Amino acid sequence: MEKLENPKEICVDTDVLIDYLKGKDPGSRTYKEWRRKAAVGITAITAFELLLGSKQAGMKEQRQVEIKSLIAQQSFALPFDISSAEKAAEVETQLSRIGMRIDMRDLFIASICTSRDTPLLTRNKEHFSRVRDLRLLDF
Repeated sequence: MEKLENPKEICVDTDVLIDYLKGKDPGSRTYKEWRRKAAVGITAITAFELLLGSKQAGMKEQRQVEIKSLIAQQSFALPFDISSAEKAAEVETQLSRIGMRIDMRDLFIASICTSRDTPLLTRNKEHFSRVRDLRLLDF
């Protein structure tokens, strides 16, 4: 984890946004702080995870609308493109060789962020710290 000096934009992981939706700290507080000082976005994978979670949990329509609204409020949404796919294949190969694989969705999020050199705000340091070149933000 590194202390980044005023990045212009950051990407936020699903766990932080779930904290925000629940009003749970430190995720909620940290997300609000970052929104004041940088452009805050998500990956398409994070949008998928939020939408999937709301449907699988059988959330009421109002809560699903809140989640869609939160997704729409982000400054940007980074896609999983060819550059990200190449990075994901590279990272998966490296991690598999050393027996330190991570969840495929986390791999995709990390690969999207590293391919664009965008720091990630997450509480899941255990998995994401395995990805070389991924810049993680401190809480």
